[in-house]
Amino acid sequence: MSLITGAGRSGLDPVAKWSLIFAPILFIVGGMMTAPFGSYHMGLVQEIAANGDTAKLGLTIGLVGVALYVRSILGLTRITPEAGNALARMRVASAGAVALLAILTIQSGMAMGIAGAGVEGMATSGGGAFLGVQTAGTIVALLTVIPLAGGLAAGGLVSKYFGFVLLALAVVGLITVLAIGLDTETGGLINGVLQGVWGIVILVIGIIMINGDGD
Repeated sequence: MSLITGAGRSGLDPVAKWSLIFAPILFIVGGMMTAPFGSYHMGLVQEIAANGDTAKLGLTIGLVGVALYVRSILGLTRITPEAGNALARMRVASAGAVALLAILTIQSGMAMGIAGAGVEGMATSGGGAFLGVQTAGTIVALLTVIPLAGGLAAGGLVSKYFGFVLLALAVVGLITVLAIGLDTETGGLINGVLQGVWGIVILVIGIIMINGDGD
């Protein structure tokens, strides 16, 4: 069974294709530079403060990754067939992705302030507010994945199973945030794993889209 359909070969622009490749790589690499995997609540704030300039660079790289992710979603939306509700779902995903970029820009700015203040100035650098924005940003990100998953599954750009995987990630992520919380070790660990799986899925879709040109 092919992982890419005729619709998926019909014209995704090169910038969007390569954005699908680089977005998850930059996001994950940036996150690893910002704080260790599984960091949560005030431990996350402490790690950002301790990493200083390395965290600032990681935050910048991660934000570029999110911007490329938004660009890829906009590109996918442009080639989504109008039949059914696939295009409507992708438009919702695009709007959500743009909102997500705005929220994560604010979140990254707050985190850079924490990194700049260092461990000694962490108490007055807005750690609590940062954690609140982090939770809000995570919820928006997960809610954005739901229409994206539906659009991919219904639009036929790639195999519908990619949409099913993304939908499962979004549902598990929302349960984690709302029922367990990002301020717990379990919540932080699950959130980190889900981000990694999301990155792999988006990266694979990008590879498939690029390889599809040669089929």
